[in-house]
Amino acid sequence: MKSGAVRLLLSQADFRKLWGVGLLTGTLRWLEVLAIGIYTFELTGSAFSVALMLFARTMPGVLLGASTGALASRYRRKHILFLGMALASINSLCLLLLANAGMLSLWAIAVGAAINGSVWTLEHPVRRTLLGDVAGGDLLRQAMSLDQFTVNGTRLLGPLTGGAVYAALGLNGTYLLSVCGFAAATLLSFSLNTNPATVAKAGEGFVSLLIQGVRYIRGRRVLRGILIFTIIANFFGFSYVTMIPVIGREVLQLEPFKIGILQSMEGVGAVLAAILLTITTRRLLYARSCVVGGVIFLSLLVLFALSRSFPLSCLALFVAGFGMGCFGAMQSTTLLSESEPEHRMQVMGVLVMCIGAAPAGVLTTGALADHFGPSLALLMMAGSGLIAAALCVQRYPELLRR
Repeated sequence: MKSGAVRLLLSQADFRKLWGVGLLTGTLRWLEVLAIGIYTFELTGSAFSVALMLFARTMPGVLLGASTGALASRYRRKHILFLGMALASINSLCLLLLANAGMLSLWAIAVGAAINGSVWTLEHPVRRTLLGDVAGGDLLRQAMSLDQFTVNGTRLLGPLTGGAVYAALGLNGTYLLSVCGFAAATLLSFSLNTNPATVAKAGEGFVSLLIQGVRYIRGRRVLRGILIFTIIANFFGFSYVTMIPVIGREVLQLEPFKIGILQSMEGVGAVLAAILLTITTRRLLYARSCVVGGVIFLSLLVLFALSRSFPLSCLALFVAGFGMGCFGAMQSTTLLSESEPEHRMQVMGVLVMCIGAAPAGVLTTGALADHFGPSLALLMMAGSGLIAAALCVQRYPELLRR
């Protein structure tokens, strides 16, 4: 993308505000995931317990994903985004007060993670659809790539910050940063001036909107193929996040700050992918780029599972992050470009539901890790994911066609 397109996007106040919300919430998400993972493993010594914490955070996507699309089709999206950020602020404040009072339990942490996970389930489709509304069709790919650059940057910034803050201040410091960050995101959301591109017709029910979205997707093979591939990548691949604190402590014998560096490597690779996608002037094949990126991600997780050295593990996650960055940016771009504006919010809601396949993968990986060890568990999951990806492409060959 030419620098003029970047300037054009960033010249719009609402785009900058939405971009800022994504920067804050993404950083806090990965900061909390790492800090809570380290804390839980130090307290319990169980990989499955670590997996349960991420399960609590990602499970709301399964329960609420598709419904957020229908919800945001009936109500003003900026109001939904504002209420979500306010809820996350209050939730983090309650956890901070419990931590300062010495009353913070694993149950309270899990409930807090579930609440913030519910907020992300709303934030992801609502904010990205608003970005599409603000950018318009001509700058849609550039807007998604620029936002993906920010999201991937938070995968770098969040773990590094989380590892350093946890080492210095413990879980209390993590929640203090969360309170401040979500409060700032709340103010940005409140100041938005944008209006949704489409609004549901009066009298059109919630269930009716949800059914319309599912029917719309069923009639388009590219949409179906990308969403199925999303389920595969999230079920078999995303669970690696729970294994990084465990592999870092148990296999590589690392301290918290180095575990943060290890997890941030995926963010470095994803940022590089987002930069290349943002500055390129070539016409890209969205679906093909998405699938190839997902395959690279799963393949390098296999190498990470086999690695026994810190440098090789960092390299594997760096390249895996590059693949994930391509997958993530082209995933949303493909879905939005293949959908009419009046159906985009519904499609993005179903996307969040498909991303919600991650909790089942997280629990599966955690159970396998307690039985076979974290490295072998991750190897089994990533290898199975590559097989499933090949079957998906065979079923939907149009994903790779010009």
